[in-house]
Amino acid sequence: MRRRQNIAFGILILAIIILGLWEYRWDLTMLEQEIRSHPFLGAALYVVLVITSIVVLPLSSLPLLPVAARIFGVWMTAILSIIGWWLGCLIAFQIARFGRKYLEKFASLSAVDRLEQKIPKDIGFAGIVILRMILPVDVTSFALGLLRHLSFSTYAIASLIGIIPFAFVWSYAGGELGRGQFLTSTFILIGMTFAVLLIRRLWQRSRQ
Repeated sequence: MRRRQNIAFGILILAIIILGLWEYRWDLTMLEQEIRSHPFLGAALYVVLVITSIVVLPLSSLPLLPVAARIFGVWMTAILSIIGWWLGCLIAFQIARFGRKYLEKFASLSAVDRLEQKIPKDIGFAGIVILRMILPVDVTSFALGLLRHLSFSTYAIASLIGIIPFAFVWSYAGGELGRGQFLTSTFILIGMTFAVLLIRRLWQRSRQ
């Protein structure tokens, strides 16, 4: 299972790099002008797309980062991504709280069940922060929502803290891709991959 997750993560990073190369060749002048003419609408649309990518599996908003960073800038893209990922994970958590018959309309129950079995039943604030750094936001949110002992406030605050660091890293990497700095973005993504694997290993050892 862990090997499949690592392979999937590697494929996602490769796909983002390839998409960044492709997007760099696009002429986004008209799109940039349109969004700059309606900045609030453009930002709101991006946040909605990010939320949808979490609630409606198996979509991912990461391929949007190079375009968003090119239009909004790295810092604003990071802030908008944090808002979208956070609101999306809160919605996913609440969907899971309604019960499995509602959850199956949005996610694969088998995937959620597999992840739920791997999450410690006594997971608390610090554990959720770490999970946000080492696992995808979407399916993790559904799985955590099935843990009845977990309070919404604890989940919400811990998720926000865990999302923030990687939102800025992902946005910066996307910005570099959007500017055509492919080598820099590749090193950032590789470094982030090793950081995720290291955090996961350290956390697993602390749980033994």
